[in-house]
Amino acid sequence: MNFKLQTWLQNFFLLPMILLWVLLMGLILKSWLAWFALILLYLLSTASVSGFLIRPLEQHSPLTLPLTTNDGVIVVLGGGLPGYSPEMPGYRPSPFTVERLRYGSWLQKQTGLPLLVSGGGFRPEAESMALSLENDFGAKATWLEDQSKTTRENAQYTRSLLPDAQTTVILVTHAWHMPRSVMSFEAYGFTVIPAPTAFHSPKIPWQSLIYWLPQARHLVTSELALREYIGYLWYLMVI
Repeated sequence: MNFKLQTWLQNFFLLPMILLWVLLMGLILKSWLAWFALILLYLLSTASVSGFLIRPLEQHSPLTLPLTTNDGVIVVLGGGLPGYSPEMPGYRPSPFTVERLRYGSWLQKQTGLPLLVSGGGFRPEAESMALSLENDFGAKATWLEDQSKTTRENAQYTRSLLPDAQTTVILVTHAWHMPRSVMSFEAYGFTVIPAPTAFHSPKIPWQSLIYWLPQARHLVTSELALREYIGYLWYLMVI
């Protein structure tokens, strides 16, 4: 499927648009759908439901050092197209990408292993990632994979870029993104050592009132989780 069409369909039929469609249908038909959409919007905006959705995706534990191998490559996956930075020259990595770069650069300093950054697009993520690594974190990327637009392509083009004998990767991405990432890289013959970062907060007691107060950030977390579940199921069918 065309990448732009895929992105458009995702934005059109996932949160928050899907709730707006249900709400609109409920108002037009004067049915219970309108109330259903509002209730669902409320629930998805609470810490309880967003946490319930995101935590099963964070199934991989934090990486334990020292590593049992010294021949791996640290692979840091991009987390979104770079944005324009009017206060500084060039483009800046997305906030998700910066979180991954922070951890990837720290791992490189701890292990001394070479590092690969992966991410393409019409403003290749890998370019801004490499610059940020050097300027912001004092680290250096050995390889820049700048062709990929999806997680699956991250693995595909990384495999093409690395030597055939290099099969072990220490994979850096968000904890909620790790299951689909591991699946993709293993499908291309890699031995994957997961290095998840940016875990969500521990559970808040269910009886706490703040757990049930709707907040926009919890809706964002719910949206991330639902996208990942759909992406994971899709990859199960095509990989």
